Amino acid sequence: MAQQTPRSPVLPPAQSRTQVIVMAALLTALIFVVTRFLGIPMPGDAFGWLNLGDSSIAASALLLGHPLVALAAGLGSALSNLTSGHLIFAPATFIIKGSMGYILYLCAKKGSFAWFALGVFLAEAVMVVGYTLYIFFLVDVGALASVPGNLFQAAANCVLALLLYVPIVKLRGVLWQQ
Repeated sequence: MAQQTPRSPVLPPAQSRTQVIVMAALLTALIFVVTRFLGIPMPGDAFGWLNLGDSSIAASALLLGHPLVALAAGLGSALSNLTSGHLIFAPATFIIKGSMGYILYLCAKKGSFAWFALGVFLAEAVMVVGYTLYIFFLVDVGALASVPGNLFQAAANCVLALLLYVPIVKLRGVLWQQ
């Protein structure tokens, strides 16, 4: 008798390759739309804008339950940069947001709200540090000036991602017919 792998109460059951690819494509589009069109320029911060894209990355990690969420996060977010005139940030965004997606996936697969919350906080820390370093190496000035705006965005996305946890887990059950 084959030993069965225990199912996580947080991540969806194993899906077919086609289902994973289609869901990843849809989540890439969702991340792009949320990041691009739900953004608000931050006054006094020449480099940043408040958007809710990070919470859509967190929701995507729960919905997809697959490492491919890193690609969806990086690509969807970078496409937002490319279409909003922030071309210089697209490479960094691809790496930073992709890293965030992978961190969220790793923590979500542990199967509890506490692990997911830790993932949200770690992912947002990666965002703040990543963009601060990128701006520092890119222009050498203003890097520290971007930190308050990024911290505000991180805090807003942390709260929203944690509030969305239960509804997203329920939606996942419907989508994947658990």
